[in-house]
Amino acid sequence: MWRQHLPSLLLLCAALCVGCTLALSLGQPKPLSAIAWYDVLGEAVTLLVACGWLGLVVAYRPRGWVSHCLIAGTGLLIWSYALDLFDEFFKYVGVDHPQSLLESAPAPFGMLLLTVGVAGWMREQRIVHRQLTGREHFLRDHRLLDPLTKLYNRRYLQHALERELELRRPDEPLSLLVIDVEGFAGYNHRRGAAAGDRLLVRIAEWVLMRMRPSSLLCRYGADRFVMLLPDTPLARAARLARHLQTRFPRAHDNAEDCTLRCSAHVIDGGARPPAPAELMSALERHARTGEHPQWNPA
Repeated sequence: MWRQHLPSLLLLCAALCVGCTLALSLGQPKPLSAIAWYDVLGEAVTLLVACGWLGLVVAYRPRGWVSHCLIAGTGLLIWSYALDLFDEFFKYVGVDHPQSLLESAPAPFGMLLLTVGVAGWMREQRIVHRQLTGREHFLRDHRLLDPLTKLYNRRYLQHALERELELRRPDEPLSLLVIDVEGFAGYNHRRGAAAGDRLLVRIAEWVLMRMRPSSLLCRYGADRFVMLLPDTPLARAARLARHLQTRFPRAHDNAEDCTLRCSAHVIDGGARPPAPAELMSALERHARTGEHPQWNPA
């Protein structure tokens, strides 16, 4: 994470070097007997705490205006605290010495930027808390889970589509992979419902092991699954579809005549993003007629 903030860190290091150079060139070293060591200890601890704040921000915060405010505010405080610590070792001639201005002026601006950054951070946390609360609600709502495969059902798929369409960038691809278990009705008839249920569970587990953690697999119907693929172009979704279709017969020898038919579809919003209801209607038509879903609104 810290590599994202490398330019800001380099700028802060350069500013500190300039401040230290000014202190060394404009000040005269104090004799050891004139140094107040308790003041040195207190100001050094304050400087270390400010550096710790900066380290936490750089280690755990992504780039963005909130992080920029926090880094800039903390950097100004570090500058001010560092020059204040130098005061304990150097003596400057004149009451209105420029070093005094360089030491005291950045602190108020640093506190102001920190306040703005903390306010933005709190706003982000409220948004994250609201999202996590909604996600926990989904996890606790058993109506959103398929009782057999323990995958999410089509109702949750609609909620997930709403969330992805709301959060994705205009240039970010969003793909769907429709997985049909062909021959399942005959298998279910020959082997019995219990064997058919076990086959569906094995298929669900097998597909889950071959998808990215950011993807979502839902059971859409009796013998149909739908995979939601955020930030995935159509070409990559098509490669995954081919992989599942070709590997399934070798992975499930006891599936008899069952095969997987996978079709990849990209959601292109055009001038406006499609509504989740449009997507679900297209999936329903695809389930009934096999018609290729069209999600490009006029």
